[in-house]
Amino acid sequence: MFRGDGIRKGVFYVLMWSIPVLFFAFLEGGLRIAGFGEDYPLFVPVEAAPDYLVMNRETAHRYFNQEVRVPTGLHDVFRAEKDSLTLRIFVQGGSSAAGYPYYYGGSFSRMLEQRLQQSWPARRVEVVNVAMAAVNSYTVLDQVDEILEQSPDAVLIYAGHNEFYGALGAGSSQSLGRQRHIINLYLRLQSWRILQLLRSGLSRIAQIAVQRQDGSSTLMERMVQRQEIALHSDLYQAGMKQFRGNLRSILHKYRQHGIPVFIGTVASNERTHAPFQNGLMPSTDSDQWERDYAAALHSESLPTSIARMREVIALDSMAAQSWFALGILLDMRGNYDQARHAYIMAKDLDQLRFRATEEINQIIREEAANWGAVLVDIQGYLRERARESIIGSDLMLEHLHPNLEGYFIFADAFYDAVYESRIGGQRVHYIPRQVARAEVLFTQVDSIFGELRLQKLLNSWPFRPLDAPLSSVLDTSRTFSVAEELAHKLDQAELTWFAATDQLRTHYIEQGAYHLALKASLALLQEYPYLPLPYAYAADALAAQGRLGEAVEYYSAANDLEESARVHFRLGILHQYRQELELAEEHLERAVFLAPEVVEFRLDLARNYISQGSWTDADKSLQILLNLDPTHESVLALQRLLVSRTTSLN
Repeated sequence: MFRGDGIRKGVFYVLMWSIPVLFFAFLEGGLRIAGFGEDYPLFVPVEAAPDYLVMNRETAHRYFNQEVRVPTGLHDVFRAEKDSLTLRIFVQGGSSAAGYPYYYGGSFSRMLEQRLQQSWPARRVEVVNVAMAAVNSYTVLDQVDEILEQSPDAVLIYAGHNEFYGALGAGSSQSLGRQRHIINLYLRLQSWRILQLLRSGLSRIAQIAVQRQDGSSTLMERMVQRQEIALHSDLYQAGMKQFRGNLRSILHKYRQHGIPVFIGTVASNERTHAPFQNGLMPSTDSDQWERDYAAALHSESLPTSIARMREVIALDSMAAQSWFALGILLDMRGNYDQARHAYIMAKDLDQLRFRATEEINQIIREEAANWGAVLVDIQGYLRERARESIIGSDLMLEHLHPNLEGYFIFADAFYDAVYESRIGGQRVHYIPRQVARAEVLFTQVDSIFGELRLQKLLNSWPFRPLDAPLSSVLDTSRTFSVAEELAHKLDQAELTWFAATDQLRTHYIEQGAYHLALKASLALLQEYPYLPLPYAYAADALAAQGRLGEAVEYYSAANDLEESARVHFRLGILHQYRQELELAEEHLERAVFLAPEVVEFRLDLARNYISQGSWTDADKSLQILLNLDPTHESVLALQRLLVSRTTSLN
């Protein structure tokens, strides 16, 4: 009897626990059958070329639950099936890794891909950038498994600035707390429709709250929950713990799969960007501090100002503003090493934590050493090239995004590291820095478009007070150049990037600026390697420069993707110039076959026959043309030439 009671009790407990499990299972199944929710995979097929994959523009919805418009990354496509000749490298990180505000040819990953392809010409180099704005180590870790599925040969990481205010960060408005393992579990379970249903409801409530507070706030503003995070405070330490733990997991996963990782130290504007948030210690008399600070700045001599500013720092060593002022004063006196130290202290003490502290770089160095990753000292590379070895506006646009020269230095640093590692096999060609810099695929449209983006950022908080009037981005009193007009249309979504760059290319061709036209064509090709048109554009520009051998290669590549009568015709003409008449005949005959109605194609084929002495074939072609138009002057002239040639031989 006792045993029977135990069995019944066991069955009861099983049924009791199975009811909620079955309920959630049926709910999950019902939501899926009803089509609710999304999986948001990291990679999706390219719509126009299913043999290629690209980063999913919607993948950021995993991390930005309260945003209707989420940040997107670059449009780097790569082949779905990787062959043995492909060298595939992924780039991870935040907005600087993605190339903000330029993107496209202004990103360091595009510069790196171009240079590596020249170093290993026998291989297909794919540098796939999956970085995006306002994300941190949680996103980098979440991407790892899907990157591993794509058989990477290496991974490049540049991350660390967004640990507090990036999605799910310790100080972010979209934080889920400080328990790293719980947040990572949440990310792993995101494909569950029940979780998406719950998240959707909470997001709608949050969006209503945000709209009530301020319907015009920017993403940068909305991402900030805590504007004051003191150095070494509990929240600061939580951010450091979050970064170290996630980085350790990232490097561990890649090491388990034998994937080389190149991780960069992070850098920011030290010299020309004041702290966002000063922050005084609670024990400091703020009025006294302000008086002493002002007196130090307005002292009768530079040495006196420096001495008094040191006294202000002694009064409150946690005030970022006084450290920055000391840096400026030491800079003016030429004490650059001391100035750099003061600037770094100011940056680290800045309580609005949009810039990584030096502790982030220390963690990067330690974990890279622990897990066998290759450390790429981006910060060191920038300092080597900065004026007086202090990173400022000569390399940075604002607080931490590099200008074009800065991004090239990023690419230079990673290039040296990847090249030396020999992951591409035997080193073939080292591309010198000066050559690579001159060939960067960055157009005037990209540059101006980046400036417009930057102006929008600088017109918003925290660069301007919330109640400050906006400065005008567009000066309507002057005449714009073609590049400026195209960039403004691109910024206003009146043109796509392809259309704007293509129109710029056409303008350069009309102006005879064939080198610039080639750059624009190659920029299109790098963005859309699966389209034949950019290859043909590049070939047109090369042919105009007299680089006929290279033009043949690009026309042939265009035909490999999609056969074209026009491209066959252009190949025929090039082979004629090179006195390769048999090859010219093959392409011209193919052009005529594909487009028999085009008089120019058949006419040039007839010329080629005459040059080869194929009188019968030439006569047949001309007769066909005369049947179409008996009065065509060019056809009649060529017929007279044919008659004179055959007569002279007889």
